[in-house]
Amino acid sequence: MAKHRLKLYDFDQDYLLIGIHSNSEIYKLAYEINSVLKISLIREKDLEFSNSNSVYPLYKYSSLKYDSKMFLFANKSLNFSEIKSNTLLFNEIDKTSLFFPEHSKIEFFLKIEDGRFNKKELLTKLNNCKNIISCYKISLKTDKSKYNLIFE
Repeated sequence: MAKHRLKLYDFDQDYLLIGIHSNSEIYKLAYEINSVLKISLIREKDLEFSNSNSVYPLYKYSSLKYDSKMFLFANKSLNFSEIKSNTLLFNEIDKTSLFFPEHSKIEFFLKIEDGRFNKKELLTKLNNCKNIISCYKISLKTDKSKYNLIFE
C-alpha cells in the first residue's frame, strides 16, 4: 500500500514584526500610535487559544491606500486559575502566559502585513512616541511562533 504524505509549507507571508517596550496600557499605546501615524487602530475580538485560558487584546487597522493591515497585540496575558482548597486565603492565582515565550521582555507587538512604506521612517516615528520606551524589528526563529501570527 502506498503512503501519502502531506507537506506543510512555510509561512511565507510578507510582514514586518515590531517589538515594543512600553509601561502603558494597550489602549493608551493604540491611541498614541493612531495619533503619530495618523491611522485608526480599532479594538477587535481578543486572541484566544483553545489549548489554554490565555486571552490577548488585539487592535487592527486596514489601509486601502497602502494595501496593508496592522495588528497591535500584547505579548502577556493574565490568566486566573481557581484553586480547590479551603485552607488558602484566596481562591484564585494570577498566572502570566506569553504569546512569544522567546521574547519575554517585550510587552507589545505591531505586525504589519504587505505594506508599501518606509520601514525605517516608521520605526523612527514609533521610537519618538512618549509612551514607547523602545521598539525594533523582530525576526521569529520557530515555525510555531510564525503560525501564531495568522489572525485571519
